[in-house]
Amino acid sequence: MARQDLLEFLKQGLDALDFKGDVSLDWDKKSHSFVIDLVFYIENKAGQQMEDADGILSDEPIIAFSDAILIYDGKKGLAGYDADDFLACLAFDGKEGWSLAYGKAFLTYLQIIMDNGTRDLLKFFADDEDEIFELEWSDEEFSRLLKNAESEYPRQSLHYPKF
Repeated sequence: MARQDLLEFLKQGLDALDFKGDVSLDWDKKSHSFVIDLVFYIENKAGQQMEDADGILSDEPIIAFSDAILIYDGKKGLAGYDADDFLACLAFDGKEGWSLAYGKAFLTYLQIIMDNGTRDLLKFFADDEDEIFELEWSDEEFSRLLKNAESEYPRQSLHYPKF
């Protein structure tokens, strides 16, 4: 059986996640990076005006909130990306990619972020007191999940894909 590379692992793993919004995976071969875009949607039945991060007001019937995760080659650095534009920036080890445990921990934590994000967005929209909505990434929580995954999954690599 052929071993799965990082690209195939991410494609299949993202497809398997339970999420009512949109998830897309973009592979930038030139910069050796992947960007995972997450888009959450909420119905604006009351026609409330919402202000986005750029200060633009909207009262559209469907409000979208998006964020992204950067997965980049740690040997090449951020390759022109700005870390502040992402929920998280996760490095892989050049051609070696990620360990299977790291990938499994990532997908587990991404599902948690999606679940919490959906719940928190609904709460934010229903509560006039909250002024800002944003997803949260916890390095500590991810590290805890990684430690658990390392004891569960064999030492297998998800190599960077050949093209």
